[in-house]
Amino acid sequence: MKSFIRLGATLGIAGSVFLTGLSGIGNMPGLGNLEAIALPQDQVVKKLQEVPVFTLTNPKGEFVVLSRNNASKPVSQVGFFISKQDAQKFLDNRLKKENPQLAGTLQVRPLSLADYYKIVQESKKKSDSVIYTLVPTQQQVASATSMLNQNGKKVEQFNGIPLFVPKFKKDNSYLTIPLAKGNERYIPFFFEKEQAVALLEEFKKAVPKEAANTEIQVVDLYGVMEALNSSSDPSINKIVLYPSRESINFIRSLAPNQSPAAKPAAAPAPKK
Repeated sequence: MKSFIRLGATLGIAGSVFLTGLSGIGNMPGLGNLEAIALPQDQVVKKLQEVPVFTLTNPKGEFVVLSRNNASKPVSQVGFFISKQDAQKFLDNRLKKENPQLAGTLQVRPLSLADYYKIVQESKKKSDSVIYTLVPTQQQVASATSMLNQNGKKVEQFNGIPLFVPKFKKDNSYLTIPLAKGNERYIPFFFEKEQAVALLEEFKKAVPKEAANTEIQVVDLYGVMEALNSSSDPSINKIVLYPSRESINFIRSLAPNQSPAAKPAAAPAPKK
């Protein structure tokens, strides 16, 4: 049973995508990478189904399409939020001020990250002019930007969906956790820096001699998706996207009678 998996070469691809490819379009985070992502395989879709996203719909279930001018050209856009609170704030603080009559008919609707990608793929097939934008949590964007700058990378703004991964410095191996009974262990990619920090601190207490060899890596969701779709490394299948605490609480609220998800635990084992 291993507490680490080596994915350095594979996830190096994801890292380079962030450094060279995350230009975005206007204020639409990460959209530049979205175009490069093919239709997810069943296994990838299954991973995405575990992560909720939130958008605004009318009583008929139709998405709210917002229009704005970009370089004198009108752009139609539908927003999907990583945070339910962000979606609600957008409705309360912006739409209700701009169009209170319309806003009064809208609601925040949950979907899965897999649903979002399917919508984007169908839009591309139909040459839909509407842009479907995934909006990150600004606090986590700020954390990602700060961490990258602290590590010597000059970044003014993280233009994607940040993920935080506890790892070992020396051999590019990643901390793993058990998610179910048995010996299977998985690599958690957290949507919140705080979750990654908590797991890493737990590991440091259990194996203090490894503390100096650990760090948190920042990668982009779209780069990870590209690796999941294209890599031949079997270890890539060990990646699991771990929702934010807010999203976990939302999922639990939908099924109060079900047992809550196990708390991530880094049970250390000797390296092989």
